[in-house]
Amino acid sequence: MKYSYFAPLKSGKYLIRSIFQYNNKSYSLHNCGYTTFSLITKPTVDNYHIMEWNWEVKHTHEVKTWYELRHLETLDEVINQKIEMWSPFDEDYFGERNSVQCPINLYKTFTKFYESDMCVNPLPTLGYCNPIGSRELNWDLRKKLPTMNTDINFVVNELKNRYNVIAYKEDKLHWVTNFFLDGNPLVLEEYGEDAYVDYVTKHINENIRYIKLLKNVLDCFRIPYEMFNLDRDDYCKTFGLSKDIDRSSTDERFCLLPHEHREKVNQWAKNYLLNH
Repeated sequence: MKYSYFAPLKSGKYLIRSIFQYNNKSYSLHNCGYTTFSLITKPTVDNYHIMEWNWEVKHTHEVKTWYELRHLETLDEVINQKIEMWSPFDEDYFGERNSVQCPINLYKTFTKFYESDMCVNPLPTLGYCNPIGSRELNWDLRKKLPTMNTDINFVVNELKNRYNVIAYKEDKLHWVTNFFLDGNPLVLEEYGEDAYVDYVTKHINENIRYIKLLKNVLDCFRIPYEMFNLDRDDYCKTFGLSKDIDRSSTDERFCLLPHEHREKVNQWAKNYLLNH
């Protein structure tokens, strides 16, 4: 059985990559937003994994590939690697080879993407590549307006032959808290606490809308899916794995809020839940 994993922000995409790599399985991620690319990782010999990035060059629309080798045997190696949204073209030495946001040729790599045991965020393969949790993506989903080229018949057929999940947090306080811990600190620095809380609040609301709109799009294509409870459901049983990772092991990985403001986060989160 092969799997795919749809999720809003703050919903376990880093952990699911870690678990699949820890079990020596192949994994794909399709990043969307300001840098659109796919990452494919495959286990090879001696606990090394081949990392393959595919993207479309901004000015020439050529599809490029970059490889890296990582040793991923121990739990520390797996959970302390670079975040899944990192890509080599984030580095200065890539210069003008940065990726285009709405590719026209990247769909030619989708066959490689769907070879993996787990495909995370396959939404761009359905043609939607604006950032998850953004007003732009939610508008595209609501109006059924894809923004990048795709081979829709191939993609829909692939997804219909996979076990698809939409991940969600049952513990809403924990989920909302993670947003307040990892919001844009520049908003806080430049405009103050109230502006920061308002900024994060809107971001949470857009992610809630995203889940509803995502379900609607999958239903329109008759792509089956199950809801996966990030707090209670069993990773090994659901995804056919033998080794689990404590689901709290990556909680501290995503936290941009300065320490001096973190004591306020619990109250911000409670106020959000009280008012929404």
